[in-house]
Amino acid sequence: MNTSTTDTAKRRVSHRKRRLFALLAITLVLVTAFTATELYYRVAREPIDLWALTGRSVASSPNPMRSWADVDAFCAYRPRPGQYDNQEKKTVNSEGFISTPEIAVAKPPGTTRVVFLGGSSTAGTGWNLRDKHTWPWRVAETLRIHFDTDKIEFINAAVGGYSTFESYGRFWSRLRFYDPDVVVVYHGWNEMYYFGRPTTTWRTLPDGSWTLDRTAQPAQVYEPSWVDHLVRPSQVLSDLRIRLSASTGEVGTGKATPLADSFERRGLETFRQNLRLLRTTADALGVEMFVCKQATLIVPDLPDEQRERCAYHFHGFDHDAHLDAFASIYGVIDEEVPSDRIIDVTPLSGEPDSFYDHIHPTPNGTTRIAEVVSAALINHLESNGTGPVHDEVVTRHGPADGHQDSPNTN
Repeated sequence: MNTSTTDTAKRRVSHRKRRLFALLAITLVLVTAFTATELYYRVAREPIDLWALTGRSVASSPNPMRSWADVDAFCAYRPRPGQYDNQEKKTVNSEGFISTPEIAVAKPPGTTRVVFLGGSSTAGTGWNLRDKHTWPWRVAETLRIHFDTDKIEFINAAVGGYSTFESYGRFWSRLRFYDPDVVVVYHGWNEMYYFGRPTTTWRTLPDGSWTLDRTAQPAQVYEPSWVDHLVRPSQVLSDLRIRLSASTGEVGTGKATPLADSFERRGLETFRQNLRLLRTTADALGVEMFVCKQATLIVPDLPDEQRERCAYHFHGFDHDAHLDAFASIYGVIDEEVPSDRIIDVTPLSGEPDSFYDHIHPTPNGTTRIAEVVSAALINHLESNGTGPVHDEVVTRHGPADGHQDSPNTN
């Protein structure tokens, strides 16, 4: 073999070694990156149970509500005292009320107490707002400034996920002991949860119990695939598999369900009955009850880019059906609540700057809601001649029908 042939062979071997080395280096980098990503998924992120997500088994991971809620015999669940969901500036007082200052059960003499009932848009959750940015807090501040008194207390008894069903349970079982003077009801969106399912099984399992365990609540289902057996051991590959898969759109089954063009109207009667129960309880306790027509981003002729912010899948029916549902809820309020006890917040509806999504208000939105609700409560406290605030106003200004109003900072 001559020198030229030998040199050529050596160069070929050298090229092979370099290519092999490069391949090994790239493989090592990819394996290291994949291992690091896998470690991150397992340490810092919620575990992905691919078998549960594809309907093969029931999820075994703990319900996120367990971090901030306890089971309550009268209203399904209530917030746990402390920071709400570990969010700074979002608190739950020692009595379990979100974004509410500490308050004694016994009402001090000469004090007016206002209770707010609702879901996440009232509690300031869903999109977590600081305590002082929630609209009940702002209503109380407005009343104190208007009447120039600190003898106005409030309880934000709203909780994310509550409908009038849970609010009624909390009202008659807990809130009555705080001797409220006024209760403001702000419900609408969450009523629609039982517009598409049997109300006889609301908040319960087949055996009639209630728990915060996720095992009691079917996970969102994706269509099973043969590839699941290969990717299941890896959290990274499981996440990639889910991201590349289309959701079936239905909870608890493997069948795709398009959004319906109507809703179960029998749910309206449940809402009607709940309103009557709240009103009857308020009358029995001598509490003035106001019912708000809830504001929403969902309005007629909503542009497509705004519709994308609205989560219709929660209830399983489309935009037009939601419009009908809201209009029907407002109609029930008109039929069941005296007109002077209705607070219409719907002029805010459809304002993009006032909502994060379909229903949760931004700080600008809570300011606008507080303005509307405060005006109604101020008018009530000044014109009806009842309550401790009126007594103090009479002392400072003379008869309520003759004095000039204090400046309103709304």
